[in-house]
Amino acid sequence: MRSLSLIAAATLAARVASAVGTNDQVNPDLDYGSFQNPSSNVRPRFRYWVNDASMNLTVLAEDVRSIGKAGGGGIELLGYYLYGDSTNYGGGDMAPLQTDWSEYYFGSPPWGEMLDTILEVAKENDLIIDFANGPNQGAGVPTPYNDDGLLWDLAGYNSTFSSSSGFSGTIPGWGSGRLTAVTTGTIKSNTSSEVVLYESSLRDVTSMVGNDGSLTIDSSKTLSGSQTIIFAYYLVHSEYREAPDPTSPSIATAVPQSPVTTYNQNGSWVVDHFSPAGAQVVASYWKEAILTSKIGELVREVGNYLWEDSQEYSVATFWTPDLQKKFLSNRGYSVNKYIPLLVGSGGGTTSDITYVTDENDSGDSHIVDYQQTLTELNAEYLDALTDWSNSLGVQFSAQVVYNLPMDMLSNVPHVNAPECETLGFSENIDGYRQFSGPANLAGKRIISSEAGAMYQAAYQESISELLWTFKRSFAGSVNNFIIHGFPNSGNYGNTTWPGFTTFAYLFSAMHGPRQPSFAFYSDFLNWVSRNQFVLQTGIPKVDIAFWSKSTTYKSISTIYDSTDLEDAGYTYEYLSPDNFALPEAFVSDKVFAPNRQAFKALVVRSNESLTTLGVEKLVDYAHAGLPIIFPGGLPSNFSGYNPTAAAKAVQDLKGIKSLKNVHLVSSDGLASTLESLNILPRSSTEVDGTWYTLWREDTANAKSYVYVYNDATGLSFDESKTSGTISFESTGVPFFYDAWSGEVTRITTYKQSKTHTTIPLELAGNQSIIVGFDRNAKSTVHIEETTTPVLPTANSSQSLTVLRTYDSESRDINLSNGKTVSLSPMSTGSFTLSNWNLTIESWTPLPDLYDTEGQSRNNQTFQISSLIPWNQISSSLRNVSGIGYYETRFNWSPSSSSKVSGAFIDLGPITHTARVIVNGQELPPLDITWARRDIGQFLQKGENTLQVTVSTTLGNGLRTYWDVLETSGKLATAEEPDPPSEADYGLIYPVKIAPYRKDKVA
Repeated sequence: MRSLSLIAAATLAARVASAVGTNDQVNPDLDYGSFQNPSSNVRPRFRYWVNDASMNLTVLAEDVRSIGKAGGGGIELLGYYLYGDSTNYGGGDMAPLQTDWSEYYFGSPPWGEMLDTILEVAKENDLIIDFANGPNQGAGVPTPYNDDGLLWDLAGYNSTFSSSSGFSGTIPGWGSGRLTAVTTGTIKSNTSSEVVLYESSLRDVTSMVGNDGSLTIDSSKTLSGSQTIIFAYYLVHSEYREAPDPTSPSIATAVPQSPVTTYNQNGSWVVDHFSPAGAQVVASYWKEAILTSKIGELVREVGNYLWEDSQEYSVATFWTPDLQKKFLSNRGYSVNKYIPLLVGSGGGTTSDITYVTDENDSGDSHIVDYQQTLTELNAEYLDALTDWSNSLGVQFSAQVVYNLPMDMLSNVPHVNAPECETLGFSENIDGYRQFSGPANLAGKRIISSEAGAMYQAAYQESISELLWTFKRSFAGSVNNFIIHGFPNSGNYGNTTWPGFTTFAYLFSAMHGPRQPSFAFYSDFLNWVSRNQFVLQTGIPKVDIAFWSKSTTYKSISTIYDSTDLEDAGYTYEYLSPDNFALPEAFVSDKVFAPNRQAFKALVVRSNESLTTLGVEKLVDYAHAGLPIIFPGGLPSNFSGYNPTAAAKAVQDLKGIKSLKNVHLVSSDGLASTLESLNILPRSSTEVDGTWYTLWREDTANAKSYVYVYNDATGLSFDESKTSGTISFESTGVPFFYDAWSGEVTRITTYKQSKTHTTIPLELAGNQSIIVGFDRNAKSTVHIEETTTPVLPTANSSQSLTVLRTYDSESRDINLSNGKTVSLSPMSTGSFTLSNWNLTIESWTPLPDLYDTEGQSRNNQTFQISSLIPWNQISSSLRNVSGIGYYETRFNWSPSSSSKVSGAFIDLGPITHTARVIVNGQELPPLDITWARRDIGQFLQKGENTLQVTVSTTLGNGLRTYWDVLETSGKLATAEEPDPPSEADYGLIYPVKIAPYRKDKVA
């Protein structure tokens, strides 16, 4: 049952009915702002870490305000609590408690004061707030010990007896917990790590166990000489905590802890993730401890998501009291006798021995059935949390399934805003497509990502690296980022400069005012916001759907590893056949999901696993005319154990082979196959690199948007610049949407047919752009063909002007009005600026290393003839982080005969941040992948002054202090013995001025 019993009586439920903010579908009635200035609703947010509820409220308020001023849309509030019960990454008992956690626990009165402060500040500053369900990763809350809504486990015991002698006695482990099942199986063969059981010998003998745990099993003459194992399993609580008991002897403390007198103070327990009962525990605690009438009202006003992180808790075997009933109902047989095969599913400590059967698949089909059942049970948990969140006037977001043995694709639609992450997905675009396919089919407005976490990179991740992860995510249809992360800026016990640092200096990043670059964050945050504005607009359109059925996603790996589809411009996503039950999973006019992705074909590879529902739907789709491609032939694998259904599924597939829209093809050359069938991409590419595209269709405003990304992973700037053409399936008037400056300009070089628009483009490595098509705009004169590479232009509704940089050749251009214009050579070349004055503002700690609410700043000035990294200018700069102020002068005195009328400035790639001022006029933010801009309007005859301000990460600056840095009483060297690697800071590429001549051509 989806609904929680307490929801009906939830606080202020009567007023929730008319509350806004629970519509999770595309095209919502929501204030997006504009492309130039997106609203907080579509801006990225920061994961905001508070280690406990003792934070200074003034600092807290200023942190939230500073995020808004920097261009963020708000925060995701997370009580870190030293990473809970895990000893990974400096968590658990690895750092001593610095405050009284019996007083400052999650949901305590001080926590309520913090929450109230954050919500009030958010309201005043038009920001939105997400809330972790609980401390650490949000998987649990304070709860009475042994509550039935807590996470369960199976305690397993076994003993061996002679099959010919039988067994009479007490079952192993009797009294360890609630008896779940007793199974026997006879050994066929065994090694030190694996035991093979005769499948035919497996027996569920649970009903034979007496009330005192006694069991009698008769001897077997047919199995004379064999050994039989009796397995007994007991239902127990996992006792996995999200926050520890502060008074536990295993917990180190730097200050005394008050006695624990209520369960609220006794840490937090992970709840049952396979039952609505787990959601009930979370909802009950929030109602009791957190949701006062005032906070409830503020949550509805500025709240956005209740949220849960990726599931990283462990048990021996995932279980819940209703699993056996659900398994029998949905799989058609009892799970009991197969439990020995399932032990170890939870990743916790178990026996070193694995049990399998002598079936052809070693019993894997039964494991798949168990994993599918877990998937269905987890969906009920997610549904319940979604319903509860909606009852409060907000939505529910979660990092769905991955890390666990379930079908991730099946459960993605069960939350309002499914979230993935850059770290766990290894920045893999194919992985994002797996996650996004079901979300887009379900019409979810938001596909979120926890972005920017990098291992062993605390204080070292550059903005260019961060945006690289964003761009790859965008290419996989992710359209919302929660930036990892922003620690509270206040002082904390036994914590040195630069401030409280989560994960004991292991993971990036620690954003905020401690970073020299924070004052410049608005440049890239506005870029992210504008991309999110576009990619949350309209409906995504995708060329190809891949069938993908898996019941375990403990890691995310590439499914389709050929590059032929990208090379040809195809976009694709993955769907589990479970997703075919969604309302929009139908075929119309030979298109699958016409109101969603509008897939042009469905691909089912020969190694895929079939399901009953999936094949039934597939047959329907085939008869409706959808092109279905079977690379390598028809699949015969079946997901789970059901021989009758498996045989029928294979037979049903054979029954559609003769349809003209069903194609059995080679497993190689899928793109060529699609082209031969006239199934063409919406954006076909002809380029000398790898360009990804993502299409959003805004039917209401007659616009299409296409995100284009040049993937140059691992290549240098000089070798990664690529060019070519993209042919878009649109005939609207094309525009460039510059996410850095917010400018929207007409594209002036393109050619149109009756169905397509072809545009030549040049992109730097890892550069992305947005192309928009407006079907209501009127076309103006433009360039259709040219013998030169991509031409910069300046145009208006009345004229078209080419900005002609150095070119020794004459060029002809053909215009859309039928005219041909010849351009004479441009002889004035570019020149490199030299003789720089560089002042470096070094950021270091205050004299008191434990005062983290400020920085010392010291200046050094250098005269340099050319641009090189700071650490090469002077050895004194090797361990310096901060802000660099560059200034140089150059003469601008073009001769009248050259007809030079302006110039571009080109800084090449920027590692972190850069702002440019020409003669006192600040340029709009520059694209840091290729920082190039027209500065013609700012130039003056004679001497011109150029100023460039850059910033750095804190990594180099920490090197000097590494051995004494600590956070919450734990030294940085405890997790990271070596200081950060020395990074190259500053302007590194030559800064060039490229003069141009204006040639009016229309």
